[in-house]
Amino acid sequence: METRFNDLSVNQDAIRDVLQRMALITEQQTLQVSPLTGGVSSTILKITAGDQQFCLKQALPTLKVAKEWHAPLERVFAEIDWMQTVATIVPHAVAHIQGVDRDALCFVMDYLPAEQYDNWKTRLLAGDIDTDFAAKMGDVLGTIHQHTANNRQLAKQFAWDDNFFLLRLDPYLGEIARAHPRYAEQIQAILTRTQTTKRALVHGDISPKNILCGPHGPVILDAECAWYGDPAFDLAFCLNHFLLKSVMAPNASQQAQLLAAFDALYQRYFQRVTWEETDAFELRVATLLPCLLLARVDGKSPVEYFNEAQAQTVRRASCTLLERQFNRLQDIQSFWRKEIGL
Repeated sequence: METRFNDLSVNQDAIRDVLQRMALITEQQTLQVSPLTGGVSSTILKITAGDQQFCLKQALPTLKVAKEWHAPLERVFAEIDWMQTVATIVPHAVAHIQGVDRDALCFVMDYLPAEQYDNWKTRLLAGDIDTDFAAKMGDVLGTIHQHTANNRQLAKQFAWDDNFFLLRLDPYLGEIARAHPRYAEQIQAILTRTQTTKRALVHGDISPKNILCGPHGPVILDAECAWYGDPAFDLAFCLNHFLLKSVMAPNASQQAQLLAAFDALYQRYFQRVTWEETDAFELRVATLLPCLLLARVDGKSPVEYFNEAQAQTVRRASCTLLERQFNRLQDIQSFWRKEIGL
């Protein structure tokens, strides 16, 4: 049965009803509602009620991207469950959920003010590249995977296979397999391997845009792609962004810093890999990474900061990496240094 969608962004009375059902406001309180930017898949609203501030999030049925992309509304429950699970492992790494409305397909969490929680993507694009913060992010991500690995209960709770396929595997890997038939068989094999590997709780969108630089370290947002799957996806997804940003960095110093952050994140992460042999895990990360690079120029969600020449650089380098099939991240990093002229 299809879930009925009631868009809260255009209905302040509905927002008030949701907050009252959560016992977060009284009937007499006035509300100030303003949209927050940053996501393509959800409505995110800042709500002020007296001296209280909340952030309300509601999943959208159609994502705000150029290519047609639909996703199940029930993915909001995967995000809620991921945040509540991670709060028991690394409590400072997630916002506190204050209320859930399953009928309205939304939840309310703490509002994290920008003056205390910088967006990591914004910092990186401004040239503020902190390798220590990258290492902390590697440790947080590795800790989440380490504490959720080989857990049958979580595997059952986060069996969101269709959700992950629709939100990640098909729009990223499936789309580039269709766009690059020469590599389609290889990409499809990696897609299938990722789809069938079930090792730990996966966020699915570990991107700098979804990470805040908080007073106690990284804070991770936007877990609506969460499922129990291959933790290699999370690590590769995050590492991907350092390579991408190094292509458009304005000088060699920033390029070198981005690659140093790449190194710091995965080296710290690997200290947490206890659930399997690191060589096998690294092979999956290293072979997935070229696919994700290519997906950010030819998939359904291309990065917005490339010009055509930069996109072509990534396209050419990604295809070369697919051909060479490196199984170590150090080899990919060395290759990338040459590609960007370091």
